[in-house]
Amino acid sequence: MAITDKIYLKNHRQIASQLETSIPKSAFSGATLDLLFQGEQLSKLDEATQERVLDFATDFLDCDCESNPYCGHPERKFVSYLLDLRAQGLGPDAIVDVMGDDYMLYAYSGDVLSFLDDSVRSLEAIEELADVDGRKEAAEAARERRRDLSG
Repeated sequence: MAITDKIYLKNHRQIASQLETSIPKSAFSGATLDLLFQGEQLSKLDEATQERVLDFATDFLDCDCESNPYCGHPERKFVSYLLDLRAQGLGPDAIVDVMGDDYMLYAYSGDVLSFLDDSVRSLEAIEELADVDGRKEAAEAARERRRDLSG
């Protein structure tokens, strides 16, 4: 299961009540992405919530693909966002706090920790395969990114 499947709307009930509709808790579910991408009902949200939702849409749903928001770019952008937060030295608890402040989203710290650990393991594998294949630049890039994530 991808980390984006474990990212949830903070204040989900409040948001659903303001929108007067039922929406999934998952930030990256199809129905939630539709709501954010179309944005027709967002004016029903209070100002603070509306601002965070628009920030999320601007930062992650901005893409020119025909199948947007189902093209995979929102999820990839969010994964990059999480990895960048880790590279800045933030741990799982702090990452959860920041994404809550930035976008009114939450996740369980253990899920974020597992994602980060999996990312480091993937980079180790990339590094080793690149070394075996003689691709020194790719191996070094993976090594540097792994060091950024390892702290």
